[in-house]
Amino acid sequence: MGTVSTFPPKATVLIDTDCGVDDALALILALRSPELDVRTIVTVAGNVEVALCTRNVLRVLAVLKPDSVPVVAQGSARPLRRPLFTAKEVHGDDGLGDVLPRRPPPGLSTVRANGTRAIIDFCRRWEKQGTIVAVGPLTNVARAWMRSPSVVSRIGRIVSMGGAFHIPGNTGPVAEFNYYVDPEAAQAVIASGLSLDIIPLDITHQVPLLRSDLERRAQATPGPLSTFVRDVTKSYMLYHEATEGFNGGYLHDPVAVAAAADASLFEFAEAQVAVEKEGLLTRGMTVRFAEGTALPPGMKRVGAGSVRIATRLDRERFLALFHERMWG
Repeated sequence: MGTVSTFPPKATVLIDTDCGVDDALALILALRSPELDVRTIVTVAGNVEVALCTRNVLRVLAVLKPDSVPVVAQGSARPLRRPLFTAKEVHGDDGLGDVLPRRPPPGLSTVRANGTRAIIDFCRRWEKQGTIVAVGPLTNVARAWMRSPSVVSRIGRIVSMGGAFHIPGNTGPVAEFNYYVDPEAAQAVIASGLSLDIIPLDITHQVPLLRSDLERRAQATPGPLSTFVRDVTKSYMLYHEATEGFNGGYLHDPVAVAAAADASLFEFAEAQVAVEKEGLLTRGMTVRFAEGTALPPGMKRVGAGSVRIATRLDRERFLALFHERMWG
């Protein structure tokens, strides 16, 4: 196992999630990482309907039983301008592999009703000290920005799992799922001038978690968490076996959490980026403009350093961090 680096002081974090299987792993990683102080979790419709995403967040919290329980707020039930498109064939009808009891988990009555307001409140409270880690469609973040740009602009950093630049998409030929679901929201956030780090499929496809590895580690560390992880990942991994030929699953959202914990795991490149909103075949496609390239009419150039794309990941260090936090 590789060496996990020494991390900077604890980051104050809001996680915005459409809680499916890899989102659940991302929440576990975040809540078990001492570098991150997760104050708020906001749900958004994506992998499944938003009420199911909220229930899944509470399921994760019920298993982990963290000493400090984050505020949970339910956010947008649909994209800004489109009907909801889900990924139930990947994550199951309930978003977590259809293996858990249907009864509501503890804490459902304590969920806040306004996820957009929760984001605005977080930005007002923490300003440059705060980081938003968005591992679902960017609907909530875009709504918060549109409602209160002067407050949301105070946030230190947004990490967004989304986009695909040099590899095929996972939702159609060119689009990554999160940006496909709500391309208008993705484009609004990218064009906002907020400090945004994009973690695309180009990076997350480098770190599949194989079933054999998960089983070996879970058996070595038995307990409720290991049982939970084994159960909820089963159908997710079988989906990849049926569609891509390996029994395992990509760690899309945990990689984004790792970027908030330790940006030195990554190399980033500043870029001008746009999300295709109109194309029949290219909805959600992310386009990176080469330096000096003229932008399309009506598209404004964002300031230097506003948008960065992750271009490289130290795979071994990331996997060391992930497994240490998951099973350690």
